[in-house]
Amino acid sequence: MNDPFIATKNCFCFKTSHQLRKIVITGGPGAGKSTLLKMARTQFCSHVALLPEAATILFQGGFSRENSTNARKVAQRAIFHIQKELEYFVVLEKKFALAICDRGTLDGLAYWPKSKASFFKELGISHKEELLSYYAVIHLRTPPAERGYNRGNPVRTESAEEAMEIDAKIEAAWEGHPRRFFIESTGSFMEKAEKALQILRKQIPKCCLTPEKLIP
Repeated sequence: MNDPFIATKNCFCFKTSHQLRKIVITGGPGAGKSTLLKMARTQFCSHVALLPEAATILFQGGFSRENSTNARKVAQRAIFHIQKELEYFVVLEKKFALAICDRGTLDGLAYWPKSKASFFKELGISHKEELLSYYAVIHLRTPPAERGYNRGNPVRTESAEEAMEIDAKIEAAWEGHPRRFFIESTGSFMEKAEKALQILRKQIPKCCLTPEKLIP
């Protein structure tokens, strides 16, 4: 399997359809979301879909990054619809048991230049509706500058201080989700990533786990 959207391990499950669980990996810039998805790709089976960050797809394709109110609103509307279509794809395919999403639809609230109410009005959605569309939310905290924040991602423009502010806004955006996990930054990203992977492993159905990976 060479599709970057699909985890690579062979699966011993012969089911042709699963009940899908969508899980958001969120957090401010530099939290390690994309790196975590790369790690998950090698650890989980082909019934796990890995949805890339919609903003990265958009901005790497050349979409405008002007900072005016109109430009930011247009960008966030586009990101929202790309995210929705990525998620709709895995729903239609039916074969996936888990979709791990690099950000979710409510992350846009942290970047929306107007009121929270206008975000929901312009997109024709509700906060509750979007919360309940995801089974769980794993929030990776953005590290401060002294703990490894960097701007290695070419589409990342925020300073360490701005990234921390966005992290707080994202926390507020997902307020009220019944299954929300926070993973703090530590001196070791591998420790942080392993905590997130352990949460993800518990969402994999038993039919897709090899015997040594079964969790009581």
